[in-house]
Amino acid sequence: MSSPPTTLGQYQIIREIARSNDIVYEAYDPLMERRVALKELMLPAGITDAQKVDRVQRFDREAKAAGRLAHPNIMRVFQVASDADRHYMAMEFLDGHTLRNEIDTKGFLPVDRAIEIALEVLKGLGHAHANGVVHRDIKPDNIQILSSGEIKITDFGIARLTFQPNLTMDGQVFGTPSYMSPEQVVGKEIDARSDLFSVGVLLYEMISGQKPFAGDSVVAITYAIMNHEPAVLNQVNHSVWQVIARSLDKSPALRFSSAQEMIDALEHASKQSLVLEPAMPPPGQTIYGQAGAYPVPPPVLNPYGQPYSGGIVPAPVPPPIVYPYNPYQQGMGGALPPHSPSYQQGFPQAPIYYPPPPRQPIVKPETWNFLGKLGLFLLVMGTLVGVTFLFVSGVGEELSKNANERQDAGIMSQLADIFNNAQEDPQTRIQQAEPLIAKLKSPEDRTTEDRQLAALYEMAGKAYLSKNDLANAEDAFKSAHDNDSGNPALMSDMADFYEKSAHGMQSLEDRLRLYDKSIDSWNDAAKNSPLDSAAHGEYLDAEGGVYYEEAYELFTAGGHADAADEAARKGMDAVPDQSSTTYQKLANLDDQIKAAASQYSPLNSG
Repeated sequence: MSSPPTTLGQYQIIREIARSNDIVYEAYDPLMERRVALKELMLPAGITDAQKVDRVQRFDREAKAAGRLAHPNIMRVFQVASDADRHYMAMEFLDGHTLRNEIDTKGFLPVDRAIEIALEVLKGLGHAHANGVVHRDIKPDNIQILSSGEIKITDFGIARLTFQPNLTMDGQVFGTPSYMSPEQVVGKEIDARSDLFSVGVLLYEMISGQKPFAGDSVVAITYAIMNHEPAVLNQVNHSVWQVIARSLDKSPALRFSSAQEMIDALEHASKQSLVLEPAMPPPGQTIYGQAGAYPVPPPVLNPYGQPYSGGIVPAPVPPPIVYPYNPYQQGMGGALPPHSPSYQQGFPQAPIYYPPPPRQPIVKPETWNFLGKLGLFLLVMGTLVGVTFLFVSGVGEELSKNANERQDAGIMSQLADIFNNAQEDPQTRIQQAEPLIAKLKSPEDRTTEDRQLAALYEMAGKAYLSKNDLANAEDAFKSAHDNDSGNPALMSDMADFYEKSAHGMQSLEDRLRLYDKSIDSWNDAAKNSPLDSAAHGEYLDAEGGVYYEEAYELFTAGGHADAADEAARKGMDAVPDQSSTTYQKLANLDDQIKAAASQYSPLNSG
């Protein structure tokens, strides 16, 4: 949409503030005569009915999670409603900026300020946890610092209501990787202690300007969270560091049990750095308040027996310099300089030396003044020209951006019709969609539509495979992978294709070549699936199954005992579960290969 709607429900929309998975407007509530933030659920074109129901349920879950909370440190939700199939919620309008902006601008915060912000966040979380709400996405972007200095927690979009059924299936992971707890990374059940882990990450980053668990990819970050310990902060005292380290413990049982417990520990630790200066003792007493051993010294008097004004003692005047002999008398008959103490002892005055006049400057002051004014004029004119150029460029860029957005919106509408037209065969829809996708200007929109196109290529590949058209099936699966290279499901399709293709080959060499391609594809699918997920284990188990077929082919062909044994052992290394059927089959085959090899070894021949 090129411009926001004018109204939504009872609210008058002023402007669009932000747009990501949802759209946020600044709006006016005429009934309550107040400014509000209006968040509208955005349903992209081409979404299925099941996906729509899921998005609406999560949107309602967010409204219920935030709406049941009333705390000074939590953004308030006034209303949730729908208008002509448009779902929205009215929220408290927050000015100021996010904590992310504060950290990015300053690099890091003073320790006292960081602790103050963390305490306010913990107070809000304590209220949320007491009402059965786990936020699950505490990060600097979701902490708002108001112009009044108040701290507010925002965005309960993935919050967990402990008293309601969970919308997240086992193994699904929601959150921001750098701030997720170990149990959140692996998709396990989480509670309030996961939010406290995120607060620990938040506090660490505010103080140091660095995240405690760094990495250049999601895999590297999650590995660091699961296996690495953060570097000790030298900016804080030992007590504060102990609080941070405890909140970042890998085990939830060893962290703080509640937000209030962490508040108490952090407040106590922050006071350990305060040092009290001893008061000055009264006259005549020691620093211990008793007269006697260490009296305060009496005031210093001037030569007239009176104290110096204001108690300030002037610095002593240095004695005059006395020359032991006249250096000008040796061989030259000259005299001492007038400032010498011996000048009044009858020595004649030495002739006064006058240095030559200074050279005239190459450039006159009037010329320098003119050049300075000329330079200032040129600087001002250059600035005006630059600002004008930037303004014109910005206007042109904005107009071009709006035109591109309108063009992309029309193209994506056509693509939605193509992708949803199940009556046409996949190959026809591919031919219709590819030219349209090439015209998209937005890289994000092109990536989204490429994934839809990859799904069509996958359908086409499976159709070719059912007809035993292996050449076209391989081309279709490769095109699907090219359009959505990080999708492990497409990699598993390629692996399954190579395995089935191998069964139709006559020569052992061709079958082994396709088995190796299938093994590589299963391994790529496992690498691109979440760690410790069910799909990750299934892909590795399937990889072991292909190793079994390769080892069995080599074993039954004869003369390849070493290669068969190597394939069986690689399969056993690949399978993660030694109790699985695949692992047992590989182990039995390996025993048969070794038994056959020992039977026909040189020691048993003849």
